[in-house]
Amino acid sequence: MTDTRERLLEATLELIWDESLGAASVDAICDKAEVRKGSFYHFFKSKEELVAAALESHFKSSRVDYDRIFSPSVAPVDRLKGFFELMIRKQQMKVEKAGRVVGCPYASVAVACSGADKLVRDAIQDILATWRKYFETAVRDGAADGSIPVKDIPGTVETVFDYIEGAMMAGRIQNSMTPIQKMGRNAFKLLGLEWEATPMTSTKG
Repeated sequence: MTDTRERLLEATLELIWDESLGAASVDAICDKAEVRKGSFYHFFKSKEELVAAALESHFKSSRVDYDRIFSPSVAPVDRLKGFFELMIRKQQMKVEKAGRVVGCPYASVAVACSGADKLVRDAIQDILATWRKYFETAVRDGAADGSIPVKDIPGTVETVFDYIEGAMMAGRIQNSMTPIQKMGRNAFKLLGLEWEATPMTSTKG
């Protein structure tokens, strides 16, 4: 029982991200996690509760990278560039593992939610709101020091985030990294910035 909950979280995330929310039935999750259904209900009351917990767990682990990239000690433009480069690296790693482009797990699950999946939708809204704060803080700092020529900060950030989610979804639909690889350059245009490519570093290990 020591790692059963973590196995359920990992199996759920993999199913909903690599495949779909519909593919993550309780039976499929238990099979993938190699646990009995009784163990599932020991930790979670429903699939909805587990999906929300899996997404929250994934975002919590991702915040280690976000806290580093969006550190106030990093120049605002470099924070944004680091963010987009991280997104590309993560998607490339997922392609190697899943065999295809999977895009953003939060958006993919959100579009598959029904009206009854309030717990999941609320969890995704909270995650995206926190994710957006990292980005908006960098833009605000850049506007303050003159490095990012933006006046309507909330409106611009909303536009950029809509674009990011659209590019991620396009990558999944087309099974192509091209929309995701163009994401940083195009987002910089929306911010009035020029994108200068830097060598990508390995993320293995």
